[in-house]
Parts: sequence; structure tokens; C-alpha cells
Amino acid sequence: MAEGKGSVLTEKQHEAMLELMAKESRTPKQQETLDSLLAKKNAPPSLGDTCISYLKEIYIFEKYGKEPVGGSERNKYTMKGLIVEDESIMLLSRLDSQLYAKNERRHTNEYLTGHPDISILDNDGNITKIIDIKSSFDFATLLSNIGSPLNPLYKYQVQGYMALTGASIAEVCYVLVNMPMEMINSEKKRIFYAVNAATEDSPEYKRQVERLENSMTFDEVPINERVIRFQVDRDEAMIEKIYKRVSQCREWLEQFDAMYSHLNK
Repeated sequence: MAEGKGSVLTEKQHEAMLELMAKESRTPKQQETLDSLLAKKNAPPSLGDTCISYLKEIYIFEKYGKEPVGGSERNKYTMKGLIVEDESIMLLSRLDSQLYAKNERRHTNEYLTGHPDISILDNDGNITKIIDIKSSFDFATLLSNIGSPLNPLYKYQVQGYMALTGASIAEVCYVLVNMPMEMINSEKKRIFYAVNAATEDSPEYKRQVERLENSMTFDEVPINERVIRFQVDRDEAMIEKIYKRVSQCREWLEQFDAMYSHLNK
């Protein structure tokens, strides 16, 4: 959803535009500058570099069935989130004294498709609220959310979920649970070679492993201190902005396909 570079007026450019507009008369150069700033202000938003990179990945997959090797879906932060998802939902259930279940239903409309983590239903079976779980990598990652607004990426994500489900409210919950044992063991192997240990009884290796396990497990911390919540109300203007961006992405893909196909003729 981020705008492309150069597609939004900077604060200084906005101030300059207002100053020029306030002038009773302007030199030809000043008028040229004002026209340029107004054109930039009124131009349709462009796609950001990250969005374009992702669209190219989608294009490759849809046309050839190929995916990037490695990439963000294989990094350790995403990996932990995927492995501990059920455990994070269980911890939130304990904290709220309510049995939450992982939502298994994928929702789709003309513009979006999505799979909310938890859906809260009323007595008639209508979804009134969705909860999105973010499993924090470590304690520092969890606490980094205190004193800061919700990441705009997640705000747009849950607006999309609300658009799909009809929910009027969403909650983003950052949850801290233990690191999966497979990830801890993998890190132990890295430490073993990093400290050049002869055996696992090496004092330095044992010291580093003890430190590692202490920093990656959190059972002794009260569960209410391992959850940080952000409430998000449904925003029709944001949802409409998402739909417009999807339309832009489709137009970009059509143009890219035409350009790429022409190169190969």
C-alpha cells in the first residue's frame, strides 16, 4: 500500500506549494514550479518498489508456476510464526478465558482473498470480529510494539479481513511463546561451530547454550505480560483505498505482460 517514490509531496514541497498559491502574482518560474507541484499532488498514486517486486513474483508463479528460491517466507521470523501459531492461539485463549479455534475458512471477494487467524461469530453465525495473531520472535521484538502505533501493514491487512468477512472490529495480538525446539537445536549447532567447541561439554559452548535457551523460552513470564493488543475499527475509506490499489496492480500486470510478451516476439 506504500506510495511509490516521488509520487507524494514532501512536507517542504507542500509548504512551498501553499506559499506559491498564496501569492497574488507569480513569476513565470514560480508558476512553472506551482504547476509542477500541483500536477504531482493530483497525480494518481504510483506503486512502490516492494509492491512491484511482489507483482513480478505473482506474475512468474501464475504464468510459469515458479517461485523465488529462499525469500521472506523462509526467514527465521516467519518460520517461528508458522510453527507456533497453534500455541499462540492457545495462550491467548488462556488469557481471555475463551476457547479460540484456528479459522480454517478462506474468504474471497472481487478484490481480495484472505484467511483470518480467528473469527468471532454472533448467535446467528455472522462474523463480528476477527483476531490476527503475530507471534513475536523474542522479548525485544514483543516490547518494540509498546509506545508505537500499529504497523500500517497490519492495519491494512485486518481492514482487508473485515472487508471479506463483514466484521466491524479487528484485533492484532502480538503474542510471545517459546521458540520451537527445532529452531533452538538449529541455533545450538551454529553456536557449536562458532565457538569452535571440541565437544558439547565445552564450557564456553555450554555457557552460550544456557544463555540461548534462557532467551528463547518464556514459561516463567506471566501470560498477561506476553500479549500486546491493538484494536482496529472498520474503516470504509481504507477498504476503498485497498480496492483501488488492487485495480492499479491489475493494470500494472497487464502492461507488464504486454511489454514482456513484446520483448519475446
